[in-house]
Amino acid sequence: MFGNSIRRFTRNSLVFAGAAIAGTGLAGVADAMRLHDRFSAQPCFARTYTASHLANHPKQLVAHIWFLDAPSATTGNNQLALQFGFRLRDGRAYSSFAYCSTDGFCATEGDGGSVQFTDRGTNLRLSVVDYLIIEGADFSPDLSQSDDRVFLLYPAARGDCGW
Repeated sequence: MFGNSIRRFTRNSLVFAGAAIAGTGLAGVADAMRLHDRFSAQPCFARTYTASHLANHPKQLVAHIWFLDAPSATTGNNQLALQFGFRLRDGRAYSSFAYCSTDGFCATEGDGGSVQFTDRGTNLRLSVVDYLIIEGADFSPDLSQSDDRVFLLYPAARGDCGW
């Protein structure tokens, strides 16, 4: 009888621990580790916002955003290199590189901030972690200071990624 109680306690503790881990987001790590596979199978993810969407979100600056697998820029540290860019409502366009670890966390080139990818089935959710500023002929606005902190990106034709 005592042995059954210990087994039941252990089994219930493991179920509870598994639920607690899932609740902390660690379960998402398994999905995020697929980021490398996602960009191997579908090298381009993008989103172009419609005029009506932008009209309903007046504080959103980004009209188009894209991420493209950039294997030639891979660092060899088990990181995924991505080229990415965005075009603002006013037509200014910016692009840079991001280097992503297996957990979906990506640091942008030139200390431009960081983003986090989360797998959403056929789509990818992109969140600005701290700030996102791209250096070019000038500096882009910091996307964390506008209505541009989260993007849902869709598989796209390679021509939709890049300028």
